[in-house]
Amino acid sequence: MPSFETGVRLLKNILIKKRSYSAFFADETDALHKAFPAKATVHAGPFGIPMLWNSARNFLEKKSFEPRQTDGIAYVHIPFCESRCLFCMFYQNPYASEAADAYTNTLIKEFELWNQRAAQNSAPIKALYFGGGTPTALEPHNIKKILDAVRTNLPLAEDCEITFEGRLHGLTDEKLSACVEGGVNRLSIGVQTFNADIRKEMQRLDSPEYIIRRLEKISAIDNLAVVIDLLFGFPGQKGKVWTDDLKIASELPIDGVDCYQLNVFEKSPLNTRIKSGLFDPAATLAEAADMYAESVEHFSSHPNWHRLTNTHWARTPLERNLYNRLAKGPSDCLPFGCGAGGKLFGYSWMQERKLAKWSEMVEKGLKPVFVMMKPQEHWHLMRTLASSVESGPFNLKEIGDNFSVDIEKPLKPVMDQWIKAGLLEKSGDIYSPTVAGQFWYVTMAQLATEALTMTIAKEDSFKADPITQSVYSPNQAEAWLKTINKREE
Repeated sequence: MPSFETGVRLLKNILIKKRSYSAFFADETDALHKAFPAKATVHAGPFGIPMLWNSARNFLEKKSFEPRQTDGIAYVHIPFCESRCLFCMFYQNPYASEAADAYTNTLIKEFELWNQRAAQNSAPIKALYFGGGTPTALEPHNIKKILDAVRTNLPLAEDCEITFEGRLHGLTDEKLSACVEGGVNRLSIGVQTFNADIRKEMQRLDSPEYIIRRLEKISAIDNLAVVIDLLFGFPGQKGKVWTDDLKIASELPIDGVDCYQLNVFEKSPLNTRIKSGLFDPAATLAEAADMYAESVEHFSSHPNWHRLTNTHWARTPLERNLYNRLAKGPSDCLPFGCGAGGKLFGYSWMQERKLAKWSEMVEKGLKPVFVMMKPQEHWHLMRTLASSVESGPFNLKEIGDNFSVDIEKPLKPVMDQWIKAGLLEKSGDIYSPTVAGQFWYVTMAQLATEALTMTIAKEDSFKADPITQSVYSPNQAEAWLKTINKREE
């Protein structure tokens, strides 16, 4: 199986060379297994125009005094892990208590940077997500300090969903108490698989028996939604192994399950071991499609579970999955921490990934922006379209009416062909994805966005920008990425 990036490049080359509706069409012979040659991206949405370093920071500094017009979300990044899982590309720094103490203190200062500015305090935060890295690697005293600072500096809504991400290894009762007492009402645990052999190969540290016992105990905590992630596509996971993963998950007293396809990234340790022959190949796209279809059949037929999105399932009302749903759309997301990502007024940005540089910027009283993307025209419409296609059934007429734009007509050739291919079904104005469409949902969301962009976005959207004083075009994307990568080395 080629790496995830190889597949993305393959699909992009097809779109670049064939700028017509047919570039977005699906294979009509087998929608589930080969609708498209590869997955298009990790997260769907419109592209933007790069703004680097000082130009981005200066611009964002001015925008921070403008009020948000809608409810937003916030993301806090904890860039430490006690060990590295072979498949993960989010690893940044090994956990050390002194480094975590220093990080906590600087993170609190970042919360305080904008606490009197309209971009941060003008509208409620509906969902707050602590990701990483491994947030549960933090000691109880740092968890408490961070959660206290969040409540002091962010306008959290009364019903704000507060998610703490992590793993069960090292998640002590004391850490759990610090989370719950600090207001955490959703715990997202990366189980990935219950299979002992695969867990050992992927350097997951706890046994399946321990995981099950611990999840049963944690699930008894009042008003705490316990959600687990499962990944499908690991080497050796096909057949009974995946069936057992689904069965175990569905019988636990947890509140939610997320089923994600494993992406094998080029620079991941897992890909290195596969290429060297130490591991069997990961599942092919066709095999992953079958595993996804099995997960849909399993949870759909289970009396205790109901669907929230194409990848999220809930057993109780405690699981709202609010952050994940809002993050895919046009909602503002305030980022905090080294390596965090967010968006504001359509502008998306990543923060400094190097701890020393991030800390230096915060100590200077500056939001530690590394790179920012200026939105192109119709960004709000495009994000709404992408998130609607990603979430499940969608209504193009309703979306277009909300923006006073007819998007049904320009997208009709693509939608009609996807129906013919077996990816969609239509009833009235509602398009509903089939199981095949649910598997390819991110790719379809991205292709729908690009198809609409091709027809209504202005060709001059890549003209010289007065803020960056630079000209960026699609042909310059590779050079820009090389600049970013060189800075990161």
